[in-house]
Amino acid sequence: MVTKLLFSFICVLLLAVGSSGRQANTYRSNGWQSLLLDRSTPEDAIRALGTPVGDKLDKLDIHNVDKWMTPKHKQKIFRKLTYKKAGEAKKAELAFLDNKLVSIRLEYDEKKFFAKDLRAKFGLDFVLVEEGVPSDSTPSMYEGQKESLIPKVYPYVYYMVSVTPQSFISAQVLSGRTKAMFKEVFRVQTKEPFPGSLMNMEIISRSLAKHEPTPKQAAP
Repeated sequence: MVTKLLFSFICVLLLAVGSSGRQANTYRSNGWQSLLLDRSTPEDAIRALGTPVGDKLDKLDIHNVDKWMTPKHKQKIFRKLTYKKAGEAKKAELAFLDNKLVSIRLEYDEKKFFAKDLRAKFGLDFVLVEEGVPSDSTPSMYEGQKESLIPKVYPYVYYMVSVTPQSFISAQVLSGRTKAMFKEVFRVQTKEPFPGSLMNMEIISRSLAKHEPTPKQAAP
């Protein structure tokens, strides 16, 4: 009897550990949970996450990296599925075009997803963008870039950006409350890199991006 109980306990423990490992690995460069950009369908999302609280045609509200997108994202042609309390996120919006997932927007409660954990959760390097990417910037300026860890002054609100061959990932970070505002006003450097926690994050397919011209080579 004792042996059977012990065996059952070990099985339950192993299942719990396996489930925890899968839950922790929910972020990737080309998707979230079991859903993949440019591949997953609305039916895949409903199977994975259940019935959404919202399902409608709408435009994409892209922040920060909107300068890199074609005007198509402003058209109400995207099927949007909305979920509440999905994984770590308090809200998730999944957008589909031609029945394929092209955008994932996640919103978080404060101190739920710390900015310093971005690299570990994605396995990618992110760079600091204080007030959003410049209007004349291009994705190639950020692709493969890595942020320096030297002490610096972090704004009260800032962005972290990663560019991959499949996607643009943009996270909006709240660095803190009164203390963070004090540091920004008086230009106090922060020793620990990437303070604060995510307010929201967007994982966007590069299929929505503008064509980036190839740099011209100098004449011989």
